[in-house]
Amino acid sequence: MTLNPGKPPKKNQGKGAPPVTTEAPHGQENTQKPEGGAKAPLNFKTDEDFVHEWKIYCVTHKISQIDQFKKMFEFWKENHGG
Repeated sequence: MTLNPGKPPKKNQGKGAPPVTTEAPHGQENTQKPEGGAKAPLNFKTDEDFVHEWKIYCVTHKISQIDQFKKMFEFWKENHGG
């Protein structure tokens, strides 16, 4: 019984021209700036005691966590030359 391995590949064929796209592939849109006023996540880890104290402070003073964070950052910039 004889095995037929098929035809050998042609030489110097190359891979061809790369695909041309006008949009970034899915998941690579991070170079575009969000629209004005759009919300973006700001994630960081901290200890559980601080998280608990932070949430209680914001609730008891009837202020959202985002608004309080913005106030603290503005205060920091004003008092630390930022």
